[in-house]
Amino acid sequence: MPELVTKPCLVQTSQGFSVSYNGRFLYSKYAPAKAITQTVANLSILPGTLILCASPCLWYGLNELLAKFPENCFVLGLEADAELHALAKREFDQRWPSTNADNFEMPVALLETDELLDIVEIISAGKTKHGVSLPPIYQFRRALLLEMSGGFAFHADFYRQIDSAAENAIASFWKNRLTLTKLGRLFSRNLFHNLARLPHSTPLSSFRKKIDRPIVIFGAGESAGHTIKSIPQKAWKNFFVLAVDAALPVLKASDIEPDAIVAVESQLAIEKAYIGCTNAVTPVNNNQAATSSKKTIMFADISSRAQVTAHVGAPDVGTVSYFASDFSDTNFLKDLQTNGLLPPPIPALGSVGLTATYLALQLRAATDIPVYVTGLDFSFSLGATHTRGAPAHIARLSKTNRLMPLANYDAAFRPGATCVQGKNGAVYTDQALSGYAGQFAGFFHGAKNLFDIGKSGLPLGIPIAGLNTDAHKCPCADDACAEKIDECLEEKVAGFFAQEESALERLKELLMYGDEVRSEKMSVQEEITAILARREYLYLHFPDGYLCRPTDIDFLKRVRSEIDFFLKDIRQL
Repeated sequence: MPELVTKPCLVQTSQGFSVSYNGRFLYSKYAPAKAITQTVANLSILPGTLILCASPCLWYGLNELLAKFPENCFVLGLEADAELHALAKREFDQRWPSTNADNFEMPVALLETDELLDIVEIISAGKTKHGVSLPPIYQFRRALLLEMSGGFAFHADFYRQIDSAAENAIASFWKNRLTLTKLGRLFSRNLFHNLARLPHSTPLSSFRKKIDRPIVIFGAGESAGHTIKSIPQKAWKNFFVLAVDAALPVLKASDIEPDAIVAVESQLAIEKAYIGCTNAVTPVNNNQAATSSKKTIMFADISSRAQVTAHVGAPDVGTVSYFASDFSDTNFLKDLQTNGLLPPPIPALGSVGLTATYLALQLRAATDIPVYVTGLDFSFSLGATHTRGAPAHIARLSKTNRLMPLANYDAAFRPGATCVQGKNGAVYTDQALSGYAGQFAGFFHGAKNLFDIGKSGLPLGIPIAGLNTDAHKCPCADDACAEKIDECLEEKVAGFFAQEESALERLKELLMYGDEVRSEKMSVQEEITAILARREYLYLHFPDGYLCRPTDIDFLKRVRSEIDFFLKDIRQL
């Protein structure tokens, strides 16, 4: 039994040094490097792997690891113990004294102890707090945790959490890339159209902390229908009803007029939710308080489908209130934000149900005002995917015939669907839906007075409760005074579109004529690079759109085809 010490102590063995620390040897007393070198020898490392070396101490096994590296791999040392970190850093500096922030010839870095909790930010940004650069996240496809010494046991659970966080960060990047490849151009196009309407909208700040009634959030899951049936129709006037857009037909069928709608969907399909639901909307004037109990405000993402705002009233009377969820980390969006041309940002949560919940918590006047969610099931029962009256249910009704029954059993048996235990019996879900449920639980866990009143679906990680229909029985309107929009905003937006049109015309000219239209101040290549660097919307949706490659002819040809598309839109705004 080694003597208990408060600092790591090197111990000479017949085959090198071991380390004695806190009453244990961190390497074998006989052959310190044998175990880790054997582990490395048995590893199968795929290209694009971020290797997390937990508790590297003397860095045994690192040379063997580097010797079998495929392309696009990197070693990131993790040490949660301050004393062991100091030891690992000394050894690291002795081996690679010339390693600097821009040198990836030696693909190894050691994180500082205070950086471990920021592993997601570090991997995503490619840079640590202390100035050490990592390869960009698009170089990686996976993370691999490697126990480098016995020091791993001191913080084993913590290292596993870091590994999970790193895996999720890399997976999230590529999931987002798949989404942007499919919808990135549409996001940008919607943003331009909504930006033109922004000067005529109602600022989101007009409604923040103004709602003094309990808020009920309606999704389109089956539990929404059960909630509606269990509550008397006249009781809904006591609540502020916040509906995701897919739930609009369900509420209309029960004569429940929502106080607000949340819209984040960018595609055409969502317009089905607004069919027959436009005549109950009373617009709100931009310069007066929202006092009508029959008002309906649309909280719309700046990248959501611009056409749906027409379904809730004319844009020039301030019916719509915009927010911005960052769909990509780009200079283009940062410039808009810096110049005051984007509405208030909110986290990019992916699901309209999560976004509605986030907004509801911002809208309530105080944290003691309860917020209830229903219809956010993130699952479905055998034969049904949504509650009755939802667009998906109506579409199924219209297609029903002898060969296609009303009950939609296909969904439960499609690839990826699984049967799991829900709040009230077995339900069906898939990876995407269950992922949203897990994200809901993680993001809103601990939110005060947030309750789940849905009787079916996956657990959301918040208390389950009944709806108290006697609460705040006074039907008085909420004090949601519409603030005046920035008088200069319309001029700023017009200036922005004029600037973009000019920049795109110039880029088009440079790509077509090259040196014939060269500027005296910079070369053609420099000017093309400068324009593209601030306008990622031109190539964000390319499969390789995470890189701007102004010297690649194939890339520039694809960019050239996008210029006319966006110019046409901008000129129509």
